[in-house]
Amino acid sequence: MLRRMLILLVVSLGYLGVGMLVVLWMTSPKRKSPWATPASVGLDYKEVEVESTDGVTLSAWWVPAGDPTKAAVLVPGWGGYKFDEHLLQTLLVYYDAGYSVLLLDLRAQGESGGLRRTLGYREVRDVLGALAWVKLEGYALDRVVLHGWSMGGATALSAAPGTGIAAVVEEAGYGDLPLLLKRKLPEFVRFGEILEPAILLAGKLFPDFDPWDVVPKREATRLSDEGVPLFIIHSTDDEVVPYEQAQLLAAAYPGACMWTLEGYRHVEAHEHPEYAQRLLAFLGAAR
Repeated sequence: MLRRMLILLVVSLGYLGVGMLVVLWMTSPKRKSPWATPASVGLDYKEVEVESTDGVTLSAWWVPAGDPTKAAVLVPGWGGYKFDEHLLQTLLVYYDAGYSVLLLDLRAQGESGGLRRTLGYREVRDVLGALAWVKLEGYALDRVVLHGWSMGGATALSAAPGTGIAAVVEEAGYGDLPLLLKRKLPEFVRFGEILEPAILLAGKLFPDFDPWDVVPKREATRLSDEGVPLFIIHSTDDEVVPYEQAQLLAAAYPGACMWTLEGYRHVEAHEHPEYAQRLLAFLGAAR
């Protein structure tokens, strides 16, 4: 009996240990220097530092526009950067509409500080820090739009309730991280289906990360109750975040504006010929 218990203990610890290794991989920093800037799309900018609400120093770019009253904060996804093509192309849409724009590197990504990425758990504090920075620049938050992609979309949604912001644009984001991991881990990690309970448990054991708590559909409902406009953009052919995640968000916020694309991969909506037109139409209606 004792032998069996010892074997069971060793197997259990090994199972949890593999889960820990996967969590460490998923949350490890992803540093990268910019290969493009707002100047690459013809815009002047300045490098700024933003402090998250828990003290992490974040790298950002500030692109001031003609209208001194409205601004947008652009939030990249997991493993994304402030210099990603879809952020820079979307920057142009906002800038041409008179918005000043803050492009943000989330913690442990790009040029920002921070020890680990947390799939939207602590990144909420980064977005709140960005809103505080924009407010200090003189912009009322009811004239500020949060726009995020993938994890950045989930994070923008999670951060938005209670801030009084003007609107949220969420592209290719998720409404339920545990469900997403359950569906996608077999693709990302060998034996991911078997390891999924260990990975979620291992994540919960870290003091700064709880994947079970990253369920932005809850905040989408709160946003609906507050009457803050939400624009959901998602492709049925998204290979990273399944379209069902957009449906979860739409169910949580029945009045949300939703644009369903076909034939576009993850965070490729900006390539659609109607992208700027649809985004501007939403922003105009959200005023």
